[in-house]
Amino acid sequence: MNSAATDWNDEFTHVLWRAQNAVHRRVQEALDELGVTATQLGLAVHLDQLGPLSAADLSRGFHIAPQSVGTALNRLEKLGWVQRGTHPVHKRVLLYELTDTGLRSTARGRQIMATVNGAVTSSLSGADVETLTGLLSRVTSDIDGPDVPVTPAWPVRRA
Repeated sequence: MNSAATDWNDEFTHVLWRAQNAVHRRVQEALDELGVTATQLGLAVHLDQLGPLSAADLSRGFHIAPQSVGTALNRLEKLGWVQRGTHPVHKRVLLYELTDTGLRSTARGRQIMATVNGAVTSSLSGADVETLTGLLSRVTSDIDGPDVPVTPAWPVRRA
């Protein structure tokens, strides 16, 4: 076997890419039940956690291209998971929030992801999972910067 090919296959970025593809396939197969992608579910989960946000808030907060966020939110809207409305103060800003269907579907998505997480990590010890998660979080932080809380660019003023 060519040592250059072996070196390529053993490089961190290649191994990570293969792992990401394998996990992505497993996640998507599981999410087919809901008819959403991992990105769409992730946005719904964050709307559930953080409340109504604009597409720009979601794009900025999670380092996802604005076009991808727009496409994902349009799909969630067609599925009845989210509804959009105008910001109560800044009328030009559109806010997305989960509907009752979205809340139920997001809860089911969380269950599916917990099952997938268990299956994907079943060959690792708890300490292995903790170490790997920490190391991957560090790599992500080194590239994208530290996690900062996602906050709306146009907060709602409370009286």
